Order: sequence, then C-alpha cells, then structure tokens
Amino acid sequence: MRLITGIDTAMPDIRNSWSDHAEWNQHNRFWEEDFRQLAGLGFDLLRWQMPWSMVEPRPGEYRWELIDPKVELANRLGIELLYPIVHFNYPQWVGEGTLHSVVSERLPERLAEYTERLLTRYRFALVIPIVEVQMDAWQRGRVGNWQPHFKANTAYRAITANLVRAFQSSARVARAHGAMVLCSEPAPAIDVVRQLRDSIDVAGIDLYPLVHRRRTLIGWLRHWWREIGRPLCLSEFGTPESYNPGTHRDVPGFTAAGVDQHRVQQAREMREALDKVRIEGIPIPCGGWYPGTGNIGWGYALTRDRSAFDCDRAGLVDLARQPDGTLKRVLCAGLTREVLGLATPGAFPAAAPAASNVRLPLVAPAGA
Repeated sequence: MRLITGIDTAMPDIRNSWSDHAEWNQHNRFWEEDFRQLAGLGFDLLRWQMPWSMVEPRPGEYRWELIDPKVELANRLGIELLYPIVHFNYPQWVGEGTLHSVVSERLPERLAEYTERLLTRYRFALVIPIVEVQMDAWQRGRVGNWQPHFKANTAYRAITANLVRAFQSSARVARAHGAMVLCSEPAPAIDVVRQLRDSIDVAGIDLYPLVHRRRTLIGWLRHWWREIGRPLCLSEFGTPESYNPGTHRDVPGFTAAGVDQHRVQQAREMREALDKVRIEGIPIPCGGWYPGTGNIGWGYALTRDRSAFDCDRAGLVDLARQPDGTLKRVLCAGLTREVLGLATPGAFPAAAPAASNVRLPLVAPAGA
C-alpha cells in the first residue's frame, strides 16, 4: 500500500461567511513547514487543495498564484499531490439566480470547465472531483449546518443528485487528461458510491471507527469490495485520541499535544485488518492516516473555531497554541511509526506515475 496523508483546507459557507479551515489550523501561514514535515516523515502522496472559490473568485478569473508555489515545493520535495477539486466549497457566482451553487443546474458544467483549466495547467494524475458528496449534501440539505441550511430529506436528495452529476462531469474531463479518479466517501455512503462507480478508478473509503460502528474494519473493506468492485483507498482513516479502540468509548476532553496511545492502538488494528484482507485478494493500493497536520473544529462540523482546545487530536501532527497565538506543530512519533509500517512497495496501479504534479510552463493563453 502506498502511503497517503493529507492537510485539510475545507472551507464551507456558514450563514454569511466562510469557515476557512486553513486559517483556523494556520496552514495558510505555515504551509511550507507542513509540506516539509510530512515529506520528511516519508509520505510521498499528499492530499491537498486550494478552495475553488478562492482560485476562481469570478467566472473565468483564475488565481493560479495560490497553487503555483505549493506545486513547486511539492515537486522539490518529491511529493505527489492527490488533488481534491472540490472540498465543501463552491464559488457563490455558480449559484447566481438560485438559492445556492449546490442546487444550481450550472454546477456540473462549471465544475467541468474548472477541472479542464486546472488539469491543463497542472498535470495532477490523481484527483477527487468532489470530496464526500454524501456528507456535503447531508450538512447542507438534511441537518442544515452549511448553506443553504435546508433541513429536509427532499433537499438532501436533490443536492445529492446534483453533486453526483457534477462529480461525473468533472470525472469525464479528468479522465480525458489521463488522470485517475478517486472518490472519498464516508463508509456508510455505499449508495452514493454505487452511483459514482462508473466514474471512479479507485474507491476511496473514509473510515472512522469512532462513528462507523455498524461493521468492523474488515467488514467495511469487504463490504465495499463486494458492492463496488474497484480497488480501495483508505482516503481518510483515523480516530481522535479521546477514542479508546479497546473499549470503543469516546471520552472527550483536553489531551496534551503528542500523546498518541489510543491512536497507535487504532493504527495497529488497521494493520491487522489489512493483513487479512490482502490474503483475501482485496486490492488496497493506497491509504494511510488522515489528517496529517491536525484539524480544528470538526467536532462542530466546522461551524465555529474550537479555540478552547486548539486541536481535535486526531492527526499525525497535533497543534499546540503558543503564547503569541501561533499553533506549534507537535509530531505524534509513535503513531507515525505505526502508520509508516502500513506501507508495501509497488502497490499503486501503474497508471499513476510517481511524480505527476509537474506544472506546465507558466506562459498561459490569454484569459487563462
């Protein structure tokens, strides 16, 4: 299994503002340190993106300078970027004349155009058109945490259907560029993954044992392989330190940065599960622990900055607030050793070259 980790830059719109996670975890300030730290640990596949609304603030206006230096640094470090094209973030202009971009009939067309421009400029070989279609629709249409703040099954189903169409539209463009398409969906979202099946090459499962308790780790992997029939990716996997895998109990509270006993135990359980499913012939070419650099505020669905605790204590790297307000990156050394032990060489499909996020020359056509 080729190792993957990620840095969360999700930016959903809450009421009349954006919840900018890269600002909350200070990745927007310390992105070079974050890239270098994870590359130095031995990860060569990094999930990272810049929110669409920031890159294309107005139709056809592209701020590539937000992505260029990150791609250049990744190339120097030998990291391949697995690029999520959309992660809970849509430009407001896409939905002009409607209640929101996620219900706009223009979304599939506009996302396809953005994908075309993105992959023309950057040769990303691994992309996720939309991260967690099911969760995006759920937060916006069923529980109302994010805009347009609907709370109805009919809204949830309508948003899901539109996001599936947009995913498929983006995936067609990505495949035309020779990219491999992954999904990244919560473990129970098998119905959505069935709809995406013909548009994906690898089925990315977001598996969090804290909340996905209907099946064991092995049970979820077998279920997805049986139902989808695509190679699997542990696109997101992990638990917070507050969760004890031995007792299956979560006891929320403040944990010092770098204390990773429960996370180490969880990683060991995943290694045991992977050993068994490999014997059964289930292909899992890539996976690891998510996130790499720590998160803030996911316990509140990114609706507010959880400054009282500073970090969800769920990553490979915890965040610890310093007297000057900066968030120090504190490595969870034991967890990192366990996760690095998940790797097996030469497992990823040959269609994905090892270093494919090489940027095309910056001389762009007029209006690019």
